[in-house]
Amino acid sequence: MMAQKIDKKAVYSARYPHGTIVELTAPIEDPYGSSKPIGAKFEVDFVDDALQLQGRWIPPEHGSIAILIEEDSFKIVK
Repeated sequence: MMAQKIDKKAVYSARYPHGTIVELTAPIEDPYGSSKPIGAKFEVDFVDDALQLQGRWIPPEHGSIAILIEEDSFKIVK
């Protein structure tokens, strides 16, 4: 019997549905000037094919940098 491959995008899409608010528990360092501090909040629109959270940063943060689900540190707050 062959093992089935886990569809990570489906798993993460169920875990982080549209409207989920996440908060960084470690900063995101970005060499292009969009670094984000611990505590920055982000509202999820969707999980893309690269397993990144796409959405919008909640003010006072701004910018278009995505959250890398398997690399960045964050928690669900709502």
